[in-house]
Amino acid sequence: MRSSLLIDSDVLIDHLRKEKNALDFLSAELEKGAMLFTSVINRVEILAGMRRGEEDVINSLFKTLITIDVDVAIADRAGEYLRRFSKTHALNIGDAIIAATSMEMGLKLVTKNIKHYPIKEIQIIRPY
Repeated sequence: MRSSLLIDSDVLIDHLRKEKNALDFLSAELEKGAMLFTSVINRVEILAGMRRGEEDVINSLFKTLITIDVDVAIADRAGEYLRRFSKTHALNIGDAIIAATSMEMGLKLVTKNIKHYPIKEIQIIRPY
């Protein structure tokens, strides 16, 4: 069975910076036939930090990923997560939406920022 992974911004940024661990991880997953997704929130974060001259590299990266938009189910679940975790764990709206996307779409979340996601029901993979 193919893996379906939601790739968080930190891993995408490492990949764009050509960090070996990120390059190796994503390459290995693609070779195994994994389907790689990202949230529209991750896309916003990457585009917000883009520097002049990085457009082609970033666009190429996005072509290898399936971007998931926020729908009503994701929004509702993100609201639930914010109610449960914003005060106790400082969960922000972006991470709540990413976590909700993982849960609603049945995707494993690939991130190095495990502390950003206190939600026990989502599956998290620390890639390196």
